[in-house]
Amino acid sequence: MYTLDHAECTRENLLSRIATIIDEELARSNDPSRPLLRIEAIGTIDMRSWHNPPSQIVHDTASANLPSPPPTDSSESAACLSHQQSESQTPELDDPLATASTKRRKIVGGLRLAKAATLQRENPREASPEAARRLQADAKSIPQRKRHRHVETPALRPSSWDKLVQGIWQQIHGPFEFSHERLDTLNAAGETFRDVSSLCLRVIKASRFCRSLEVIVQAHWIECFDARVEAVLQRQPATSRTQARKLILAEACRDFGWAEKYLRNQMAVWRGYREIKDVGGWVTLAFAGAGIYRYCKYRIGFDQRSMSQLRRLRKRFEVAAGTLHPEWPKLLSVIGVSLDHRYHGHPHDWVMQDEGDPVPLAATYQHQPGPFIYRQITEPVIDEDAWQDIDPRRISHRGPYICAVCERVQSDEPSTNQCTCFPDLYGDKTRPRAVQVFRTKDGRNNGVVACCPFERGTAVGEFIGRITSGLSGIDVMEGRVGENTYQIWQGREGNFTRFINHSCAPNCQFQKFVWLGVERVILVSRGIEAEREITVDYGDRYWEKLEKRFITATKADCYLLDHAKTRSPLTIPLSSSSSSLMSLSIFSKASPSQLRYRARFSIPVTA
Repeated sequence: MYTLDHAECTRENLLSRIATIIDEELARSNDPSRPLLRIEAIGTIDMRSWHNPPSQIVHDTASANLPSPPPTDSSESAACLSHQQSESQTPELDDPLATASTKRRKIVGGLRLAKAATLQRENPREASPEAARRLQADAKSIPQRKRHRHVETPALRPSSWDKLVQGIWQQIHGPFEFSHERLDTLNAAGETFRDVSSLCLRVIKASRFCRSLEVIVQAHWIECFDARVEAVLQRQPATSRTQARKLILAEACRDFGWAEKYLRNQMAVWRGYREIKDVGGWVTLAFAGAGIYRYCKYRIGFDQRSMSQLRRLRKRFEVAAGTLHPEWPKLLSVIGVSLDHRYHGHPHDWVMQDEGDPVPLAATYQHQPGPFIYRQITEPVIDEDAWQDIDPRRISHRGPYICAVCERVQSDEPSTNQCTCFPDLYGDKTRPRAVQVFRTKDGRNNGVVACCPFERGTAVGEFIGRITSGLSGIDVMEGRVGENTYQIWQGREGNFTRFINHSCAPNCQFQKFVWLGVERVILVSRGIEAEREITVDYGDRYWEKLEKRFITATKADCYLLDHAKTRSPLTIPLSSSSSSLMSLSIFSKASPSQLRYRARFSIPVTA
């Protein structure tokens, strides 16, 4: 075994010692003509003290049979071995900087001498670019995944307050029933799927009833808690309000059997119920649904602006709930509160106002001669004097009826119907539309406002009225099927679509749809946001047959004014909140050219 001192670990000493070892091993060999040499080197190298480190180090232990002719002296032996090693093809070895820095005991085998030129360390900066390793690839040469392009228009998500208001409207116009059933009656009478579905529906109705009752009772408990604190303060004037609250809170904890911390957390939510009740009334709690808990717990958007908006919506909630669910005030009998049934009839028989209470629909038509009579209907009425018992809108007389759009079977029975083009209007039990009639401020009399948003492509409602013919000079909707030309008149009976105003930039449009072989006229949304007025373009044909002019304002929608075909000046009603100058375009209807005659000017507006 041969060792080298730390000071002797140089390149020249290592090569000289290896040559001496080879000479000694060859001299001891019994067969000098064909010697076999095995060399193993074991050691530890400190690279920080390595004066001229070799460019090649073997990591793994290896053995090699080195054929060599008998040398004459040590120099010839070294030269012979070097010549044989240079002629052999050996693989490239690793970088010593990555292995020797680990300072571990390494076993090196198969050590061969190389030419002096190969022992010199190469400068990595002078290496050829073909042999140099690429640390970073070119981004253009790597195939990249195609980015997904969002075709949808970015839109703001509704806030927590908007979700709460929309939830109230959906509960009012949804299939909500105030029917309480005893728990012992809620059992599945059979084992069929229909029986289980019926049981599930009854449980859902009962849970909604109990949820509304729970919120009402909890808000009432907060009122009783505050009243109890005031009573203690009156009996004990020396007691502070904080001490009185702690006293009543401890009493409530004993009654509930809850910890004080848990009761405080619940009271924070219940107090939110009470604040909403003070502003929006009991109707908001009865139809708020499950979303009110999250809103009152985190109190996101619980500001003065939201409370002001809720105060304006209070009367509208009461009208919709009182007409669609006249039995809802029975919930308040549990807490000993009674409400007067002020609003009755159809929800569209009441006109909403920004200031003041809602008024009956007839009160908004006092400017017309004679009494105003309008009957709300859900299906068109055939004028027997004009068509007898024939429906002029009918296209097909035999079933089964196939939808021309989706090519599926149409039926009034939900189990048979397969058409889903407008499910809110046909094929199932239709629900009342979430719209209300309101009084406009710019002289257009009444209009229709959307309580909930209508997505693009959904049906707003069907244009319903009396199916007649031969009328002229009045507002009618004309249609034609084959040789039959019919008119839909909404003068005495119809639905809310009568009060939808005209606009040059409407948010819905008329569309024909065949249901059960009968042509219908429906209004399809172009994307209507909540609390927006619903408008539609009446079309040029409508204006040609009427003695009316329509006026287009740049800061308001189009509105109508009854006016004869004269050259007398028009009286334009403008609200006091209008700006100082308003540009108007007056389109004359006196000539068939319609829009060709246009006068555009600006007029001063005084408050």
